[in-house]
Amino acid sequence: MSGAAARRPAGLVAGLLALAGAALVAASGTPAPAAAAAGCTVPAAGTPRLRVDPAWPPVDLHVPKGLPPGVRPAVVVVLGGVNQPGRAIARLTGYSALANRRHFLVAYPTARGARPAWDFASTPDDPDVDYLRKVIGVLAGPGVCADPTRVVITGMSNGGGMTARMACSAADLLAAAAPVSGGYSTLPDCTPARPLSILEIHGASDPIVPYNGKGPAHAGAVQTYVDGWRARDGCGGTPVTKALTPAVTQARWACSTGTIVENDRVAHLGHDWAGEDSQRPFSATVATWQFLSAFRNAGAGR
Repeated sequence: MSGAAARRPAGLVAGLLALAGAALVAASGTPAPAAAAAGCTVPAAGTPRLRVDPAWPPVDLHVPKGLPPGVRPAVVVVLGGVNQPGRAIARLTGYSALANRRHFLVAYPTARGARPAWDFASTPDDPDVDYLRKVIGVLAGPGVCADPTRVVITGMSNGGGMTARMACSAADLLAAAAPVSGGYSTLPDCTPARPLSILEIHGASDPIVPYNGKGPAHAGAVQTYVDGWRARDGCGGTPVTKALTPAVTQARWACSTGTIVENDRVAHLGHDWAGEDSQRPFSATVATWQFLSAFRNAGAGR
Protein backbone atom coordinates (compact mmCIF):
# COMPACT_ATOMS: atom_id res chain seq x y z
CA MET A 1 0.00 0.00 0.00
CA SER A 2 1.39 3.39 -0.94
CA GLY A 3 1.84 6.32 1.40
CA ALA A 4 -0.73 8.25 -0.61
CA ALA A 5 -3.29 5.55 0.09
CA ALA A 6 -2.48 5.52 3.79
CA ARG A 7 -2.96 9.31 3.99
CA ARG A 8 -6.14 9.45 1.90
CA PRO A 9 -8.84 11.62 3.53
CA ALA A 10 -11.72 9.58 4.95
CA GLY A 11 -14.31 11.56 2.99
CA LEU A 12 -12.61 11.19 -0.39
CA VAL A 13 -14.04 7.80 -1.34
CA ALA A 14 -17.49 8.98 -0.27
CA GLY A 15 -17.10 11.91 -2.66
CA LEU A 16 -16.12 9.58 -5.49
CA LEU A 17 -19.14 7.43 -4.76
CA ALA A 18 -21.40 10.44 -5.00
CA LEU A 19 -19.89 11.35 -8.37
CA ALA A 20 -20.47 7.89 -9.76
CA GLY A 21 -23.58 6.81 -7.86
CA ALA A 22 -25.85 7.09 -10.87
CA ALA A 23 -23.68 4.62 -12.76
CA LEU A 24 -24.05 1.88 -10.16
CA VAL A 25 -26.77 -0.14 -11.81
CA ALA A 26 -26.63 -3.89 -12.27
CA ALA A 27 -27.11 -5.31 -15.74
CA SER A 28 -30.71 -5.17 -16.94
CA GLY A 29 -32.65 -8.40 -16.94
CA THR A 30 -30.79 -9.96 -14.01
CA PRO A 31 -32.85 -12.09 -11.62
CA ALA A 32 -34.50 -10.48 -8.60
CA PRO A 33 -32.71 -10.86 -5.26
CA ALA A 34 -33.44 -14.10 -3.44
CA ALA A 35 -36.09 -14.10 -0.73
CA ALA A 36 -34.91 -15.06 2.74
CA ALA A 37 -35.83 -18.60 3.74
CA ALA A 38 -37.36 -19.49 7.08
CA GLY A 39 -34.70 -19.43 9.79
CA CYS A 40 -32.41 -17.22 7.69
CA THR A 41 -31.77 -13.86 9.33
CA VAL A 42 -29.56 -10.96 8.26
CA PRO A 43 -27.75 -9.52 11.31
CA ALA A 44 -28.75 -6.13 12.66
CA ALA A 45 -27.06 -3.10 11.12
CA GLY A 46 -23.55 -2.62 12.43
CA THR A 47 -20.08 -4.14 12.24
CA PRO A 48 -20.17 -7.56 13.88
CA ARG A 49 -17.07 -9.76 13.88
CA LEU A 50 -17.52 -13.38 12.76
CA ARG A 51 -15.32 -16.11 14.20
CA VAL A 52 -15.45 -18.57 11.31
CA ASP A 53 -12.47 -20.67 12.40
CA PRO A 54 -10.60 -20.44 15.74
CA ALA A 55 -7.27 -20.67 13.91
CA TRP A 56 -7.97 -17.48 11.95
CA PRO A 57 -8.65 -13.85 12.90
CA PRO A 58 -12.34 -12.89 12.91
CA VAL A 59 -14.02 -11.60 9.77
CA ASP A 60 -15.14 -7.96 9.94
CA LEU A 61 -18.69 -7.77 8.55
CA HIS A 62 -20.44 -4.55 7.59
CA VAL A 63 -24.24 -4.61 7.64
CA PRO A 64 -25.81 -1.35 6.42
CA LYS A 65 -29.01 0.18 7.68
CA GLY A 66 -32.14 0.02 5.58
CA LEU A 67 -31.73 -3.41 3.97
CA PRO A 68 -35.03 -4.48 2.37
CA PRO A 69 -36.81 -6.85 4.75
CA GLY A 70 -37.17 -10.47 3.70
CA VAL A 71 -34.53 -10.20 0.96
CA ARG A 72 -31.11 -11.85 0.98
CA PRO A 73 -28.53 -9.14 0.14
CA ALA A 74 -25.45 -9.47 -2.05
CA VAL A 75 -22.10 -9.73 -0.26
CA VAL A 76 -18.69 -8.49 -1.38
CA VAL A 77 -15.66 -10.23 0.12
CA VAL A 78 -12.76 -7.73 0.22
CA LEU A 79 -9.19 -8.98 0.82
CA GLY A 80 -6.32 -6.79 1.99
CA GLY A 81 -2.66 -6.93 1.07
CA VAL A 82 0.35 -7.93 3.16
CA ASN A 83 0.05 -6.66 6.74
CA GLN A 84 -3.35 -5.19 5.90
CA PRO A 85 -6.05 -6.69 8.14
CA GLY A 86 -9.74 -6.44 7.41
CA ARG A 87 -10.32 -3.11 9.10
CA ALA A 88 -7.38 -1.55 7.22
CA ILE A 89 -8.63 -2.58 3.77
CA ALA A 90 -12.09 -1.37 4.81
CA ARG A 91 -10.65 2.09 5.51
CA LEU A 92 -8.60 2.14 2.31
CA THR A 93 -11.42 1.16 -0.04
CA GLY A 94 -14.38 2.87 1.60
CA TYR A 95 -16.44 -0.16 0.59
CA SER A 96 -18.67 0.13 3.66
CA ALA A 97 -19.75 3.64 2.64
CA LEU A 98 -20.77 2.29 -0.76
CA ALA A 99 -22.63 -0.59 0.89
CA ASN A 100 -24.62 1.95 2.89
CA ARG A 101 -25.72 3.60 -0.35
CA ARG A 102 -26.38 0.44 -2.36
CA HIS A 103 -27.63 -1.90 0.40
CA PHE A 104 -25.32 -4.89 0.32
CA LEU A 105 -23.06 -6.64 2.84
CA VAL A 106 -19.27 -6.41 2.93
CA ALA A 107 -17.00 -9.00 4.56
CA TYR A 108 -13.35 -8.23 5.31
CA PRO A 109 -11.44 -11.41 6.21
CA THR A 110 -7.91 -11.16 7.62
CA ALA A 111 -5.09 -13.54 6.70
CA ARG A 112 -3.10 -15.39 9.37
CA GLY A 113 0.23 -14.43 10.87
CA ALA A 114 1.88 -11.61 12.81
CA ARG A 115 2.24 -9.88 9.44
CA PRO A 116 -0.87 -11.20 7.71
CA ALA A 117 -0.46 -12.38 4.13
CA TRP A 118 -2.54 -14.61 1.89
CA ASP A 119 -0.95 -17.75 0.45
CA PHE A 120 -2.33 -18.15 -3.05
CA ALA A 121 0.48 -20.24 -4.56
CA SER A 122 0.12 -23.52 -2.65
CA THR A 123 -1.11 -26.54 -4.57
CA PRO A 124 -2.88 -28.93 -4.75
CA ASP A 125 -4.29 -28.03 -1.35
CA ASP A 126 -4.28 -24.47 -0.05
CA PRO A 127 -5.46 -23.79 3.53
CA ASP A 128 -6.25 -20.18 2.61
CA VAL A 129 -8.57 -21.32 -0.19
CA ASP A 130 -10.24 -23.79 2.15
CA TYR A 131 -10.70 -21.08 4.79
CA LEU A 132 -12.20 -18.53 2.40
CA ARG A 133 -14.55 -21.17 1.01
CA LYS A 134 -15.66 -21.71 4.61
CA VAL A 135 -16.11 -17.94 5.05
CA ILE A 136 -18.36 -17.85 1.98
CA GLY A 137 -20.37 -20.76 3.39
CA VAL A 138 -20.95 -18.85 6.62
CA LEU A 139 -21.89 -15.66 4.77
CA ALA A 140 -24.47 -17.51 2.66
CA GLY A 141 -25.68 -19.54 5.65
CA PRO A 142 -28.61 -18.86 7.99
CA GLY A 143 -26.61 -16.68 10.41
CA VAL A 144 -25.75 -13.97 7.84
CA CYS A 145 -28.24 -14.83 5.08
CA ALA A 146 -26.38 -13.35 2.08
CA ASP A 147 -27.74 -14.30 -1.32
CA PRO A 148 -25.63 -17.31 -2.44
CA THR A 149 -26.09 -16.31 -6.08
CA ARG A 150 -24.56 -12.87 -5.44
CA VAL A 151 -21.32 -13.64 -3.59
CA VAL A 152 -18.45 -11.73 -5.22
CA ILE A 153 -14.82 -11.06 -4.33
CA THR A 154 -12.21 -8.36 -4.79
CA GLY A 155 -8.88 -7.51 -3.18
CA MET A 156 -5.76 -5.37 -3.41
CA SER A 157 -2.11 -6.42 -3.91
CA ASN A 158 -1.56 -9.74 -2.06
CA GLY A 159 -5.34 -9.74 -1.64
CA GLY A 160 -5.64 -9.23 -5.39
CA GLY A 161 -3.54 -12.33 -5.92
CA MET A 162 -5.75 -14.25 -3.50
CA THR A 163 -8.82 -12.96 -5.34
CA ALA A 164 -7.32 -14.34 -8.55
CA ARG A 165 -6.75 -17.70 -6.86
CA MET A 166 -10.30 -17.83 -5.54
CA ALA A 167 -11.63 -17.15 -9.04
CA CYS A 168 -9.90 -20.37 -10.08
CA SER A 169 -10.57 -22.45 -6.96
CA ALA A 170 -14.01 -21.23 -5.87
CA ALA A 171 -15.79 -20.35 -9.12
CA ASP A 172 -18.61 -22.64 -8.01
CA LEU A 173 -19.31 -20.26 -5.10
CA LEU A 174 -18.75 -16.90 -6.83
CA ALA A 175 -20.74 -14.75 -9.24
CA ALA A 176 -17.67 -12.76 -10.40
CA ALA A 177 -14.20 -11.66 -9.24
CA ALA A 178 -12.17 -8.44 -9.48
CA PRO A 179 -8.49 -8.52 -8.51
CA VAL A 180 -6.86 -5.08 -8.14
CA SER A 181 -3.08 -4.56 -8.47
CA GLY A 182 -2.59 -8.27 -7.93
CA GLY A 183 0.51 -10.41 -8.32
CA TYR A 184 -0.11 -13.24 -10.76
CA SER A 185 3.32 -14.77 -11.45
CA THR A 186 3.03 -17.52 -8.79
CA LEU A 187 -0.58 -18.55 -9.40
CA PRO A 188 -0.93 -22.30 -9.98
CA ASP A 189 -2.68 -23.74 -13.02
CA CYS A 190 -6.25 -22.50 -13.17
CA THR A 191 -9.10 -24.92 -13.82
CA PRO A 192 -12.29 -23.22 -12.59
CA ALA A 193 -15.45 -25.22 -12.06
CA ARG A 194 -17.30 -22.91 -14.45
CA PRO A 195 -16.68 -19.80 -16.57
CA LEU A 196 -16.44 -16.63 -14.48
CA SER A 197 -16.57 -12.91 -15.24
CA ILE A 198 -13.31 -11.16 -14.33
CA LEU A 199 -12.36 -7.49 -13.92
CA GLU A 200 -8.68 -6.66 -13.43
CA ILE A 201 -7.67 -3.10 -12.41
CA HIS A 202 -4.00 -2.14 -12.44
CA GLY A 203 -1.77 0.91 -12.35
CA ALA A 204 0.42 1.32 -15.42
CA SER A 205 3.25 2.58 -13.17
CA ASP A 206 3.03 -0.13 -10.50
CA PRO A 207 6.62 -0.77 -9.25
CA ILE A 208 5.71 -3.77 -7.05
CA VAL A 209 3.79 -5.92 -9.54
CA PRO A 210 4.48 -4.16 -12.85
CA TYR A 211 1.70 -4.01 -15.41
CA ASN A 212 3.97 -5.62 -18.03
CA GLY A 213 5.43 -8.17 -15.62
CA LYS A 214 8.96 -8.74 -14.35
CA GLY A 215 12.14 -9.78 -16.14
CA PRO A 216 12.68 -10.92 -19.72
CA ALA A 217 9.78 -13.37 -19.41
CA HIS A 218 7.39 -10.62 -18.23
CA ALA A 219 6.33 -12.84 -15.34
CA GLY A 220 2.94 -11.86 -13.94
CA ALA A 221 2.06 -9.48 -16.80
CA VAL A 222 -1.51 -8.28 -16.63
CA GLN A 223 -2.18 -9.05 -20.29
CA THR A 224 -1.05 -12.65 -19.78
CA TYR A 225 -3.39 -12.97 -16.81
CA VAL A 226 -6.29 -11.48 -18.76
CA ASP A 227 -5.55 -13.66 -21.79
CA GLY A 228 -5.76 -16.74 -19.59
CA TRP A 229 -9.33 -15.87 -18.64
CA ARG A 230 -10.17 -14.97 -22.22
CA ALA A 231 -9.18 -18.52 -23.20
CA ARG A 232 -11.13 -20.12 -20.33
CA ASP A 233 -14.26 -18.09 -21.02
CA GLY A 234 -14.16 -18.30 -24.82
CA CYS A 235 -13.77 -14.58 -25.47
CA GLY A 236 -13.24 -12.89 -28.80
CA GLY A 237 -9.83 -11.65 -29.88
CA THR A 238 -10.58 -7.94 -30.19
CA PRO A 239 -11.80 -6.03 -27.14
CA VAL A 240 -14.13 -3.06 -27.06
CA THR A 241 -11.99 -0.25 -25.69
CA LYS A 242 -12.92 3.16 -24.33
CA ALA A 243 -11.49 5.86 -22.12
CA LEU A 244 -13.36 5.88 -18.81
CA THR A 245 -11.43 9.02 -17.85
CA PRO A 246 -8.35 10.63 -19.42
CA ALA A 247 -6.28 8.38 -17.13
CA VAL A 248 -8.21 5.11 -17.40
CA THR A 249 -8.49 2.86 -20.46
CA GLN A 250 -10.99 0.02 -20.37
CA ALA A 251 -10.61 -3.09 -22.55
CA ARG A 252 -13.61 -5.42 -22.45
CA TRP A 253 -14.16 -8.79 -24.08
CA ALA A 254 -17.60 -10.39 -24.45
CA CYS A 255 -17.31 -14.17 -24.18
CA SER A 256 -19.17 -17.09 -25.71
CA THR A 257 -19.97 -18.41 -22.23
CA GLY A 258 -21.97 -15.28 -21.41
CA THR A 259 -19.23 -13.87 -19.20
CA ILE A 260 -17.20 -10.65 -19.47
CA VAL A 261 -13.44 -10.23 -19.11
CA GLU A 262 -12.26 -6.66 -18.53
CA ASN A 263 -9.05 -4.79 -17.78
CA ASP A 264 -8.99 -1.19 -16.56
CA ARG A 265 -5.49 0.25 -17.02
CA VAL A 266 -4.86 3.34 -14.88
CA ALA A 267 -2.11 5.61 -16.24
CA HIS A 268 0.44 6.99 -13.78
CA LEU A 269 -0.96 4.93 -10.88
CA GLY A 270 1.52 3.00 -8.75
CA HIS A 271 0.76 0.12 -6.39
CA ASP A 272 -2.49 1.44 -5.04
CA TRP A 273 -6.26 1.23 -4.90
CA ALA A 274 -7.37 3.81 -7.47
CA GLY A 275 -9.49 6.64 -6.15
CA GLU A 276 -7.19 9.39 -4.94
CA ASP A 277 -7.54 12.98 -6.15
CA SER A 278 -5.51 12.49 -9.33
CA GLN A 279 -7.83 9.68 -10.46
CA ARG A 280 -11.18 11.44 -10.17
CA PRO A 281 -13.78 10.47 -11.13
CA PHE A 282 -12.45 6.87 -11.34
CA SER A 283 -12.64 4.80 -8.17
CA ALA A 284 -11.71 1.12 -7.93
CA THR A 285 -14.41 0.79 -5.28
CA VAL A 286 -17.12 2.04 -7.61
CA ALA A 287 -15.71 0.20 -10.63
CA THR A 288 -15.45 -3.18 -8.91
CA TRP A 289 -18.96 -2.97 -7.45
CA GLN A 290 -20.48 -1.82 -10.74
CA PHE A 291 -18.89 -4.81 -12.48
CA LEU A 292 -19.42 -7.43 -9.78
CA SER A 293 -23.03 -6.56 -9.08
CA ALA A 294 -24.04 -7.24 -12.67
CA PHE A 295 -23.56 -11.01 -12.38
CA ARG A 296 -25.29 -13.93 -10.71
CA ASN A 297 -24.21 -17.52 -10.02
CA ALA A 298 -27.46 -19.28 -10.79
CA GLY A 299 -26.14 -22.66 -9.64
CA ALA A 300 -25.11 -21.55 -6.14
CA GLY A 301 -27.12 -22.56 -3.11
CA ARG A 302 -28.82 -25.49 -4.79
